[in-house]
Amino acid sequence: MTKLSQLMFRAGCLTSVIAPIIAIVIYPRAERLFAFLLLGIALVVIGVVTRKQPTPTEVADRPEHLLDGSYGGWDVDDYEHLHPKGERLRDLWRRTMSIGGLPEEWTRLDNETRSKMREVITEITRLESTVSNHRA
Repeated sequence: MTKLSQLMFRAGCLTSVIAPIIAIVIYPRAERLFAFLLLGIALVVIGVVTRKQPTPTEVADRPEHLLDGSYGGWDVDDYEHLHPKGERLRDLWRRTMSIGGLPEEWTRLDNETRSKMREVITEITRLESTVSNHRA
């Protein structure tokens, strides 16, 4: 999402929470305030519908950074809540979670488990070439 659409999405969420509270307080004088609630809901729906799905390469980069410990901010949560749409990609994503457990603990994995994770990451990377071949 672009910065403008993220800002609009967050503003819509904030408005959808605050508007009903304000409406309850001043309802007799401002009957049209509930329109902001609908605007907030519409912005949330638009944000969900227009969300860009990550490519297999982007999905493969995330667990690699988590394994190396070179992550920051919300990277762990972003990976845990990724849920890619492609069936094969989603299966491989789930497999990384089942092999390694919680992503925040991946830096403490033993070498055998790390090698299994890297095999799955390699499979995810290979998906990019099959996706590219189907597009061409």
